[in-house]
Amino acid sequence: MSMKTELSEKHWKALGLLENGMLRKDVATKLGYKRDYLDKLCVGNVTKCGKVATLFKSEYLKVQKKHAEETKQLVADNMKKAQELIGEVFTEIKGKKKKTDADKKILSMYTNAVAKCQPTQDVKNISYSYTKGLTAEELIHEFKRLKTLAESSFERGGISETPEGRTRNVPEANE
Repeated sequence: MSMKTELSEKHWKALGLLENGMLRKDVATKLGYKRDYLDKLCVGNVTKCGKVATLFKSEYLKVQKKHAEETKQLVADNMKKAQELIGEVFTEIKGKKKKTDADKKILSMYTNAVAKCQPTQDVKNISYSYTKGLTAEELIHEFKRLKTLAESSFERGGISETPEGRTRNVPEANE
């Protein structure tokens, strides 16, 4: 963190505690701030905290960015270990003749965790998952199709009539 003269020593101490992983409410309590005041500092609310809020927010964003990068690196470094552990758990549960509710819960939890770790790709502000099986062009086409459907839903009209004055019958599907 860079030292800016407008931030007080107490502000820098708060940023240091936040950087070390302490929760906002605990930082506020430790430094004698009201929780609401620290929250407003973190979001840069100038009307409640003065011009120092802008500086505090910019430094706080640096702290958050650092945490995000560290977490991303930690996940990448431990992915192989996690896969091995999950494999061991799955093998152990597979060996059981009868699966308990706890086993099913563990399988569900791990399956959800693995699903959330699937790679994603950003294409011009559009994020999609490789697991969906759509290319970027297909995804854009799908969004256009859905947009057209949504827009046409506002154009409501009755069933059109035939020249003879009767309504058309919809043919039944052959099964």
